Amino acid sequence: MSGLSRRKLLRNAAGAVAAAAGAGLSGITGSAQKTGLTPNGGMVPFRLPMGALDYLDQKQYVSNMQVVSHLSGPSISSGEPLMVLWAKGRQRLLPANGGWVDISEAKKPVLMKSSQRLGGPVIYNKALKKWIMMSTAAAPLTNGTPEHPLGQYEPEIHKLYDNYTGLRGIRNFDVTDPANPKLLGEFSTGAKGMGTHMNFYDGGKYAYLEAGWGEDLRMENSQRAFSNGIMIVDMSDPANVKEVSRWWVPGQKYGEEAEYKKYSFANDRSSWTGNHGSMMVPKRPEDGGTVGYVGMGAFGMYVMDLTDIRNPKPYGKFLWEYETMGGIPFHTVQPLIAHPRYPQLNGILLGTPETIHADCREPYKIPYVIDVKDPRNPKLVGMLPRPQAPKDAPYTDFCQARGRFGSHNQQAWIAPGTARPNIMAVTWFNAGLRVFDLTNPAQPKEVASFVPPRDGDIEKYESWWRGTSENVFVEWDRNLIWLGAHEGTYCLSCPALGAPVFEPTRISAWSVPHANVGWDDSTSASIYLGRGISAFE
Repeated sequence: MSGLSRRKLLRNAAGAVAAAAGAGLSGITGSAQKTGLTPNGGMVPFRLPMGALDYLDQKQYVSNMQVVSHLSGPSISSGEPLMVLWAKGRQRLLPANGGWVDISEAKKPVLMKSSQRLGGPVIYNKALKKWIMMSTAAAPLTNGTPEHPLGQYEPEIHKLYDNYTGLRGIRNFDVTDPANPKLLGEFSTGAKGMGTHMNFYDGGKYAYLEAGWGEDLRMENSQRAFSNGIMIVDMSDPANVKEVSRWWVPGQKYGEEAEYKKYSFANDRSSWTGNHGSMMVPKRPEDGGTVGYVGMGAFGMYVMDLTDIRNPKPYGKFLWEYETMGGIPFHTVQPLIAHPRYPQLNGILLGTPETIHADCREPYKIPYVIDVKDPRNPKLVGMLPRPQAPKDAPYTDFCQARGRFGSHNQQAWIAPGTARPNIMAVTWFNAGLRVFDLTNPAQPKEVASFVPPRDGDIEKYESWWRGTSENVFVEWDRNLIWLGAHEGTYCLSCPALGAPVFEPTRISAWSVPHANVGWDDSTSASIYLGRGISAFE
């Protein structure tokens, strides 16, 4: 063996294969005319990058930001969905694993436990005079593992879905007393299917569910057994939810093969063929709104006509012509909030994708800046720049840092204060938090970033594959950013926002005027949940 080069070995091996196949070569060639060179094709995950670390980087990287505080353990949820802040007087709470994180004092966030483990939209319902939380209920995802890397296509992993017998749908809670949520009612989207994952409810008459109502919606990607469409429900009575309508992309449903075959990704076992991140409706239909925005994965981003709420239909769609397999092309679609100082950002929407596989084992996906002023003709106007690895990091690209690399959640749409549409904070899994300036929508610029230290054990894939950063919430009135990382919650300040305010502050306005109306008409002066009143005096 010492006299053989690697090239000779490869050439000899290729010759051996050709010789063994010789007699049947004509048969293989004939078959290839119909099936392609590899009949079963290839799919993600791709090979691990050669330069990938064999450990998890424990260093912290900060650029043009300051760490105000860190609460180890609980991680806030925000951006998925787009409204999560509970408030009373000067007290502010964000949902977190294990309860709520009280963020009233920025330098001293604390965990406030809840009698139930919850998550989902948190909004004040003016008609009921209650804070409502819509909690999702879903069948398990079918993520790949080192033992079963192909997810739902592996029988052992598909059993996670098959064996699920719980609720698929939503649970509505009265969280006016956040420490003791009261279940108002449950709503099932179907006995089978994926249930719901990321829903939009702004306290009005309707909610927009990312819903899988049965086993008739196809999913190519390995992470889910079936896909989700859009279900609109009447939330007039959160204890008695009623379905209003549902919509899916023609071809998404089994039995619509003639339509589905038109798509280049049909049968690729990699593309995300359904909704992720329910329809976002900036103006309520009961107030005259007729437009919704929703990402339907590989099918594209749709601008929906809600003139007839019982018969939603597309105005138009956008899909970049160079879209690739794998991942979720549109995880969140959020129109920027109009501001007189930034007229160039009126009618602009940011569509962020989501990476599925760790270690860049699928094509990188790009967040899009889209002009939706003409709902029938959405247009690409810009893209967010790709985050670069810190100069002093032990890797030259985040693909080597281990875990998922790509955008995930945007800042919440409903937040305290007046939103600045030119500033967008986005979590980026193993690349931490990235803050962008969209003043020129054609050339967005990254202006700040923060990458927390990694947690997990490199020998335990499930402990690190998602990266480090998941959720982000911006307080416009206090110029603070809250980051939900895997090992806790961070409070950050950033010059791009302005001088931070650390003290408890009563909310004088919300980023979306029609949201949380009447939230604090009667604030008790005798009690602030989770902390004594002295903390706010």
